[in-house]
Amino acid sequence: MYSIEEFKERFSKIKGKTIAIVYIFEGDDDSGFNHFYIWKSNIISKWMNAVQELSCMPLIIDVRTFIDKAINKTLPHIDYVINLNSGTYNLSSMALVPSMCSAINVPCIPCNAVSIVTGENKILSNYIASSLGLNVPQELDKNNENGIFRPVSLGNSLGVQRGYPCNKQQGIYQEFINGYEITTPLVYNAIEKKMDVLPTVVFAPLNNNPEWYYGESDKHKQQGYKFTLIKLDPKIEHKYVELANILSIKTFCRIDARIKCCNKKAMIDTLESGADFDNTYFIEINVMPTIRDNNSFCYSFQSIKPSTSIGKYIQLQKEMIGTINIHSFLLSSSMMAFIP
Repeated sequence: MYSIEEFKERFSKIKGKTIAIVYIFEGDDDSGFNHFYIWKSNIISKWMNAVQELSCMPLIIDVRTFIDKAINKTLPHIDYVINLNSGTYNLSSMALVPSMCSAINVPCIPCNAVSIVTGENKILSNYIASSLGLNVPQELDKNNENGIFRPVSLGNSLGVQRGYPCNKQQGIYQEFINGYEITTPLVYNAIEKKMDVLPTVVFAPLNNNPEWYYGESDKHKQQGYKFTLIKLDPKIEHKYVELANILSIKTFCRIDARIKCCNKKAMIDTLESGADFDNTYFIEINVMPTIRDNNSFCYSFQSIKPSTSIGKYIQLQKEMIGTINIHSFLLSSSMMAFIP
């Protein structure tokens, strides 16, 4: 653990750095860049503001231009890259930016290519989670009607449905766990010098129906549920950090799970007692989570207690630069993760 003086010294080292914000140009419709989701100006601008709040310099550049200039060695000097090339149908294309960052030896935020091609693949991430001892829903035969299907590499809840789909889309078909859907952000704790767990958020269905799940429709409409917090078993927290480390995640990510509750009474009781290890099932890890106002990651950030080391980090950053929000917090902690 760093002392306050050591932390401030390290924090001062990120000032004045040049940070490339690499985004996907919406008009680029070549097959390799085909996207199911594109982060637009409402998200890109938040990262721009965060760069400037940390007294750093932003370089805004699209993916194709970044790759071209990197290959031809015509990029201006950059110290970090924020990779906003998310939502490609092809995971290999989604890993293009961090692969190039590795080639030119520039840290890529939030993750490297290995994290993307393993973590974003739901089949591989479930196998890895299971190997660590996390509970994973049982895989089902496609003729079993009691399962839930998740496309292997899509995000944003696209294609998630109860029952096996009629099309031949590749995915993972598992037992549906009645109960709550929860999500747990992980971030680099620059005081403790390790990945740390933020408060776990519950998507609590307004109808208290244990069969509710966070599907494409509810995610798009942002309705049918409310956010609340739940205590996560420390054993699960430890396994989550272990999973992040195995997937080479050094900055931040988010892990989704289900808590088994057989009926409405059990759901009410679970909110009081917390998410215990035996009844919590890993669903997926998102190594490039969407960071925007009012989503679950933001709700977790706003719920951090001042008494925790992360809470102290937030207070120190606010004292040093006069402001803090989820984007500047994640950017500063991510940059510090790469300082030797």
